[in-house]
Amino acid sequence: MLKTGDKGFTLMEVIFAVAIMGISLITLLGLQIKTIRLQQVSNRTEEATLLAQEKITRKMLEITSNPSLAQYFEEGDFEEEEFESYHWEYTLSTTEVDSLFRIDLMVSWNPEDKENNSVTLSSFVTMKAADL
Repeated sequence: MLKTGDKGFTLMEVIFAVAIMGISLITLLGLQIKTIRLQQVSNRTEEATLLAQEKITRKMLEITSNPSLAQYFEEGDFEEEEFESYHWEYTLSTTEVDSLFRIDLMVSWNPEDKENNSVTLSSFVTMKAADL
């Protein structure tokens, strides 16, 4: 004859163990989803930074090779299909030094929330003011 409590678990112990496992799995799933979202943001930011570096370098070469063609504001989208969701804005502004100009290039991927979904690079370029 078996005595109560000698073997096995009570129903309460099983329910308690299942509840702890369920809470743990839900917490881990939430952390996994958050990690995936952060990775996506990180990938977008890295791509936008590389696109901005390439675009600002091209603009600096344009300006230094032919200053008379320098525009003070320009914007557009990237032509490559894989980057079609990215938009760029270029601004050329004067500084206190006569021949020194500031270039700001912003690459964004969500037009509704540019503040949180964009990368801006700034640089300086020199050119003769008379050439503008």
